[in-house]
Amino acid sequence: MENTKLNSPDQKKKGSGFKTFLSVIFFILTLGCAMALAVNLSMQGKSPALTDAYSSVLGSGFTSFLSGKLCFWCMISAVMLWFILWLCTTKRIASAIRGLGLSCAIASASVLAGELITMLLVCALKIDSILTPFADSLPSQFGDTAGKNVIMLLSSVLIASVGIFICKLQKLPKKKKDTATQNAPVPQTVPAAAETAENTAPVFQTVPADTTANVSVENNSDESLVSSLAGVCHMCGNKNEPNVKFCGKCGAKLI
Repeated sequence: MENTKLNSPDQKKKGSGFKTFLSVIFFILTLGCAMALAVNLSMQGKSPALTDAYSSVLGSGFTSFLSGKLCFWCMISAVMLWFILWLCTTKRIASAIRGLGLSCAIASASVLAGELITMLLVCALKIDSILTPFADSLPSQFGDTAGKNVIMLLSSVLIASVGIFICKLQKLPKKKKDTATQNAPVPQTVPAAAETAENTAPVFQTVPADTTANVSVENNSDESLVSSLAGVCHMCGNKNEPNVKFCGKCGAKLI
């Protein structure tokens, strides 16, 4: 039991690391398929003469596949397939949605940026290339085909923002709980044993030692005073014997 408890944090770390590795792999695969989809959307509206110019570099078969509808449906199916596998294997819904949006947004933005740079080099800087004969028609063809990629870019940004928003929502409850526990007042309690001890403790009423000493001293002084006055005549003050009833000097009756 102790070994399983000790190894559980390591197993969790390994599991999260493996899921992160899978997320990176699926992001790269989704990005590649989204890039091919963005190129297909860009080449569908190009003129046949411009497509032939691309085929002289890329090859006729590959160029015809990139500009055809088969590539469009294959790339959409591949993107959805990688996205579903991402969800099933990692169980990270927010991360998969965010990755799907980011990969498609990067792909469409890259194709749009590439076409703008190509148009700038050919039309503005007059750089000699295979696209030089199409310098006059490139802006119009770019305007006709850029709309699809712009729609793809905007929708991808929306999907990515939804995934980022879900990730933020998943982190909020933990922070609220932490702040609530930190700001919670600490109750000041008195132990029950101390309360019972205080309640059941006997109360002794003690007389101070000084008062007892004073009482004993006063009693002793009274007794000595009475013994000293025994036999003294109240008329003449003569000291007589204790058992004598009349004063031997004046004859007065003793009290």
